[in-house]
Amino acid sequence: MNDREHNIRNQFSKRAKSFDTAANWMLNDRLINAHLVAAGSKPNGHSRSLDLCCGTGILGKAFLARGWEVNGVDLTKEMADEAGRHFKTIVSNIEKLPYEDNSFDVAYLRQSYMLVDGPKALNEIKRILRPGGIFVFSQSVAFSDEEDGPQYEKIQTARHINMVKYYKTGDLVSELEVNGFKVEHKDFLQIPESVDCWLNNALALSSESKEKIFNLIANAPENYKKIRNVRFENGKLYEDWNWVIITART
Repeated sequence: MNDREHNIRNQFSKRAKSFDTAANWMLNDRLINAHLVAAGSKPNGHSRSLDLCCGTGILGKAFLARGWEVNGVDLTKEMADEAGRHFKTIVSNIEKLPYEDNSFDVAYLRQSYMLVDGPKALNEIKRILRPGGIFVFSQSVAFSDEEDGPQYEKIQTARHINMVKYYKTGDLVSELEVNGFKVEHKDFLQIPESVDCWLNNALALSSESKEKIFNLIANAPENYKKIRNVRFENGKLYEDWNWVIITART
């Protein structure tokens, strides 16, 4: 286990029991449904899906309810154990998946790509997907590289203490294409988020880091606050997050 894997396991092992409610986006019906729509209908005779970095299995459970066969993989045992109450899971780094070639019809990954070695993970995902298989890939991104992008990068760098790389939407598309995927479609969803909620549940962050992130949002430049609808409601800080959901095919 390398240092990055060790740090990620330490970060998420303590969050397994409360992970589902750690942020508004976790259980957002519109966001979950967007992944199901991106995956499309089950192919005739094939319905095997893989929930990558599955966490507690939120997406996997949604696919299971739609009739898909679901497998899950997560680096953190405590997360895999939670998801394993609903479908078969294993503990593994997605940069080296313990599955045979051409094993799955669909794979999906939500809000974890910045924590892995992207090219290594994509090569493995492409390998385990059947020819023509679908990869559904989502992440919160800036609304605009020019308007909120610079401040958003500062916030994400402070927030994701184990982040490998900060990605713009164009970077994500390019990385998929360079590593052998054909990007067929991308959708965007604007989801309201409670800053206080996810900061309070970010157990790996120090109080100083939380205060820094809060201030980076609350006192952000006006163009950031306008495009992201930063506001206080009943004394709590909120902003809108921009989600990209990408459909790619092998």
